[in-house]
Amino acid sequence: MCKQIKPAIVFLIETRAREGTIKKLKRRLHFENVFHIEPQGLSGGLCLLWNEIYNIDIYFWCDNHIKAWIDDRKGKIWICNFIYGNPRFGRRKKQWRAVTENNYNEGEPQLFIGDFNDILSQEEKIGLHPKPQSQVKEFRQFVDMNCLMDLDLKGGRFTWFSNPRNGFIAREKIDRALANWEWRALYQHASLTALPAINSDHCPIVLNINQVQRREKSFKFEAFWVDHDECENVVRKGWDKGNIHGCDWK
Repeated sequence: MCKQIKPAIVFLIETRAREGTIKKLKRRLHFENVFHIEPQGLSGGLCLLWNEIYNIDIYFWCDNHIKAWIDDRKGKIWICNFIYGNPRFGRRKKQWRAVTENNYNEGEPQLFIGDFNDILSQEEKIGLHPKPQSQVKEFRQFVDMNCLMDLDLKGGRFTWFSNPRNGFIAREKIDRALANWEWRALYQHASLTALPAINSDHCPIVLNINQVQRREKSFKFEAFWVDHDECENVVRKGWDKGNIHGCDWK
């Protein structure tokens, strides 16, 4: 996947990998820099890989969160929060409140991206049971308190799939990117895409901040064209080709 997409930054969650394995992964994927958080027992572990196209200054980290200043070396500097929502709601609730209380970067371009283990509405889940409304409310409050907006996701509605239960597979949109207004203004054409899941119950999500907005060419009529001898014939052919009736060119 890295060979095909060639990302400048990769964030891995639930690596369950120690330092030696992470170093081998860095060499295998041809990244120049790596920062990782050791797993706790047989679960957890975060890893951030990046190349020198960006200057990344990591200034906060814990088991579920890596926070960094990112300089694109083109004059744009912003804050990125690489997030892994705690699988337990009680701890996740404390996590959202702690992030909000310690968010002193109001007015700075800021992005949150990762696996939040939460949804913003019941429409973001298909399953035998709805998500407890208290969890949805808590996550929405986190988004609102930090003045964030959810980036549109292309490629599919859901990013996580459960193991079959009673012949039914639950689906949820728990992997996402949230940005404040300042970040969105900085990267107006950024796009977020969910790729097919490979050997995982999560779909990888790809954020492209250098998306080029294609503009459709608009037709402009030049006044001097009417002086051309063939102008009337060209216009007549155009009207006839479009099967437009009831109009007469004179």
